Amino acid sequence: MMKRFNDWLGDKLAYWLSTMGCFYLISIAILATLFFQRPEGVQAWLMFWVTVFFQGVALPVLGYVSRKAGEKQEQILNETHDAVMDELALVKEELAIAKEEREMLKKLLEELHKRSPDKR
Repeated sequence: MMKRFNDWLGDKLAYWLSTMGCFYLISIAILATLFFQRPEGVQAWLMFWVTVFFQGVALPVLGYVSRKAGEKQEQILNETHDAVMDELALVKEELAIAKEEREMLKKLLEELHKRSPDKR
């Protein structure tokens, strides 16, 4: 039960944290912190912008891009699966026809053996 809940929660969090809405929300929240406390000095500003960019901005965008790539990959896999299943149906149909033809040839061969004189 707990595993199912964790899977569900992880799924929802992964989805919502990888949306562009989350990106904008985090960007605004991070920039809003500058109204309360500004970094002092070049090193502090550099650390602030690196932290903001990589943790606050880039991660939701990377999640969004990753999710979109996954959707595209799933679409390609579904198209490939459908094409393979269509080909399989054709192969099965051709196999059934070949089996029918083989049975007809067997019957024809049996008839020919019955009609031809035995050469023993």
